[in-house]
Amino acid sequence: MTSRPDPQMTPEDVSAHQTLTKDEKLQRLSDMKFDLERQTGRGTADLDQVEARMASINLAIARARKN
Repeated sequence: MTSRPDPQMTPEDVSAHQTLTKDEKLQRLSDMKFDLERQTGRGTADLDQVEARMASINLAIARARKN
């Protein structure tokens, strides 16, 4: 089982992290995406914030895959 992402880390923090492996970065970002989707499903998140956060996560995933 993977550890949950640090709630203080942004997607950008994860993708730029120096000691995490590529797989660890992608897993943490995937976990962030899952949590966001779950919040959206419960209706506990503002749509504009969800869109901005999802864009940020997707950009960080692209960066992590590239490195």
